[in-house]
Amino acid sequence: MLAQEEKTIETTEVKKKPRSSNKKRSGANKPEGFNEFEALAKEILTGQGISYFDWLHKKHQEVVLNFNLSNKDEIAMLAKE
Repeated sequence: MLAQEEKTIETTEVKKKPRSSNKKRSGANKPEGFNEFEALAKEILTGQGISYFDWLHKKHQEVVLNFNLSNKDEIAMLAKE
């Protein structure tokens, strides 16, 4: 009976394929020089006492709010539907 239990355990185990560290994720195409400018921006903002991630979050909010304001009529129509 022990051999049967071992077979069941072996067949239920899922072997995961190790990820290749050299493989790039699709959709993560950063422009040339992006990492260097990002590092410099982080250093500048840190020197000014500003958190890079707080600053970036505010920039994301501005983009979304500006988009919403420029499309407010369409958004209102969709909300009525």
